[in-house]
Amino acid sequence: MMSTLKNSELKCSCGLTVKLRISRTAKNPYRLFYNCPKGFDDQCEFFQWCDEPSPTDDKHVDELNLVRNECIRLQQSIDDIQQERNNDRSAWNREKTELTSQLSSVKDELDKIKMIMKQVNESDLMPPFEKLSIEDDEVDDAVVLHMV
Repeated sequence: MMSTLKNSELKCSCGLTVKLRISRTAKNPYRLFYNCPKGFDDQCEFFQWCDEPSPTDDKHVDELNLVRNECIRLQQSIDDIQQERNNDRSAWNREKTELTSQLSSVKDELDKIKMIMKQVNESDLMPPFEKLSIEDDEVDDAVVLHMV
């Protein structure tokens, strides 16, 4: 793995300016790293963590750098979770609006049906309710059809 600093740009083994990426692995979630800008199948073997400072002779500085990097990764994780939550909230609000609209339409339709039923029941065309009931269950006026 060969990297050179030329005009303050990090170069991969191919001589191209490296690309900054974010790790999505379970072992190193949200860590920044550099690698070859070519497609996955065409990349050279160049790899370097971006957020990993060079070790110093001071143990406390090294430890602070590790803590700082962990904070950066955790903040990125929080930001991603908040973005996902906001996306979910937006989707839920859209669905709620759509369902509320559908409910309103169904209520309007039900009100129209109730109004029609009221008009039919109050009209002269509708016989009184008492005359709609069958008084004699023994009389069977049904027509039986047989298919051949």
